Amino acid sequence: MDQIGQATSRTVFVMVVGPGESEIAVDSLDRIAEFEPKAESWVLDDCTSDGTYDVLMEWGRGHPRSRILRNPEPWGYRGIARSTFGVFAELAAQPVVPGLVVKLDPDTCLIGPGVSDLMRQRLAGAGPGIVGAYRTSPTGAAREFGRIRRNMLLDLLPVGLHKDRQSVRIGRPFWARFVPVARRNGYDFGEHVLGALSGIHGATLRALRDAGFLAIPPNYRALTVEEDVLLGLGAKAVGHQLLDINANPVRPDVWIQYRPPVPIGAGELFQRGIRAVHPVKMSPEGRAMREEISLRRARAAVPV
Repeated sequence: MDQIGQATSRTVFVMVVGPGESEIAVDSLDRIAEFEPKAESWVLDDCTSDGTYDVLMEWGRGHPRSRILRNPEPWGYRGIARSTFGVFAELAAQPVVPGLVVKLDPDTCLIGPGVSDLMRQRLAGAGPGIVGAYRTSPTGAAREFGRIRRNMLLDLLPVGLHKDRQSVRIGRPFWARFVPVARRNGYDFGEHVLGALSGIHGATLRALRDAGFLAIPPNYRALTVEEDVLLGLGAKAVGHQLLDINANPVRPDVWIQYRPPVPIGAGELFQRGIRAVHPVKMSPEGRAMREEISLRRARAAVPV
């Protein structure tokens, strides 16, 4: 039995936290600890200087199944892939690789238990890969990859712009060498699982590391900086699958969409048995939803 086979039950949640996100990150981490008590939480602070790191360290001291990491310098949104892939590479290099790594954003809110079990079920049926909001949104509509596809094709030109629209890229991006094999494996430019909540099979994580895909150059410049978009390419390059977590779009198990607002309230989320929702930010509407979710969970836990 290989190292992943030995650790099929090990689940690690990964979250990257930037400045101003301490409150929402801790709230979301508390929900992971409540609903996924056997899982570990690896949290990466993006070298914040506003007190966020201190808050995360304090949270970690009260949660022994957590690990708080920190970037050597702030890499920001345009460096999100470098941040995330650094954590992934460290997990993949461990003597025993987790069977499932769940990447989620600070504004992703778990509502109930069973998210990691659901991901494992999907992966068990289809084989290694990445599972989450892939081709279908929770409303049942098809997700569109056109803008991302265009950016990736522009990135394959010898010269182009960086995401900041000010820096110039010279030479093709590091991932260009993975495109031919990914295309042979059926890859469509831009397709990916939304990174707000995605589950990566341990074998996929190890394959990405072994292929060198997680080693992003420090001077990486391109229009395509999103870690989830790059992972879509990487998974296909190593011959693995991208999967929808909602097997039945009419009855979604998780409600993961790209932009706010979430069109249904906490009451309907509970009524429909939704297990996680994104995005739920710390806006007045987001706070109200998080508070109502907590209140409903507390009421449900009280014996009748």
